[in-house]
This record gives sequence, structure tokens and C-alpha cells, in this order.
Amino acid sequence: MHLNTTPATSNSDTGASADDISLDKDILRSQIRPRRLTARSHRGEQGQQQMQELFTAHILEAVAQRVHSPGTIAAYLPTKSEPPIVEALTRLHKDGHRILVPVVRPGRKLAWVHWDPTVEHPLSPMGIPEPEGEEQDTQAFIDADLRLIPALAFDAGGHRLGQGGGYYDRIIPLLSDQQLTGRSIGIVFSDEIYEAIPYDQWDAILPVILTERGIFLAHQQG
Repeated sequence: MHLNTTPATSNSDTGASADDISLDKDILRSQIRPRRLTARSHRGEQGQQQMQELFTAHILEAVAQRVHSPGTIAAYLPTKSEPPIVEALTRLHKDGHRILVPVVRPGRKLAWVHWDPTVEHPLSPMGIPEPEGEEQDTQAFIDADLRLIPALAFDAGGHRLGQGGGYYDRIIPLLSDQQLTGRSIGIVFSDEIYEAIPYDQWDAILPVILTERGIFLAHQQG
């Protein structure tokens, strides 16, 4: 897969300070967020439908290869600018999988709630449906048979750039190597995989990334 070569480098390996890295992350976020909105607008309704079909096909294939019977999938409900994965989640639910999605709770923590596409859910302040029901803690994310994890960008080594809240950076390290490598997939658009991005040593690394072009396997870190 072609990597985005736009300069976005500055990380602890080059001796940059924590403040420099944080600033570079914020700059990259400020570039990606409006670009996502512009790209969606340019795609139009037909282009968005095609993008949804591509993500749906690749997600269903990835799940079929990794989860051989109905299981639990920890996912998320995207904003309008994020990769359109709701149709894929709907299909997985129809196939018998149990879908868990996060809801934000005080202390920058995530709870996990069962999502049913046939039920109308109240909207969060961000305009995302937020299911109500029994809330499960981080262990539900860890125990899931597969995890679909949002991001703004990745680099070739799998370093993940999130929205800045640190929610996933706190829970991804709790996964075993097997859970991380075989059953956890980062979701971004294809032009959001860079040769390098700014990262801190504690930032999560995901070896498997899925885009509208299919699966990208991050280079192993030495």
C-alpha cells in the first residue's frame, strides 16, 4: 500500500521534547480533521456509498478470517467524518455477533455497552448514537473476540494517533501480544497511513490496520 509521505515526523527517537511531540501531534490532528470533512463533501452521496461498501467488504472479510463463529466485537460508532463502518457493524450484528461500543464516562474512561442497530439510541454531544444499557468495564474490551479501533492516523510501524483524549492508549497496552496481533484492527482511510508520525513512547501500536483498500500490516518494531 502506498504510504502518505507528507512530512509529519518528530518523535522521541529523534530527541524531540515532549512539548514538541505534543505540538506536532496537535498540528497533524488539525490537518486531518478538516481534510476528512472536505473529502467526504467531495465524495458526494455516491462516493460515500462506495466508500461504505469498501469498508464493509474488508471488515466482513477480516472478521470472517479471525472469528469463526458468532462472538463479541468491540467496535465504535463513527462520526460523519470517520470511515463509514456502521453498515459493517449492522451486518455483523445480523450474522449473530454481539457488538459492544464505547460510551465516555468521567475520568476519561470508557464503558462498553451492547449496540443493537434496530434500536434508536440518544445522541451524544458529538452527534453519535450512544446506547443505553448495562455498562461493562475495560475487561469487556480485553475479552472481546475482535476489536475495531478508531484513529486519526498511523505510521508504517503501527504507531497510532488518536483524538488526543488518551482513552485507547490506556487500554490497548492491557492486551496480550496474541490479542493485539491477531484480534485488534485499527481503522483509518488509506491516506492516513504515513511513513512516520509524531509519537510518544507510551502511544499504542497496532500491527494490523484496515482501510478502504484492505489490510495493511505494520512493520515490526525492533
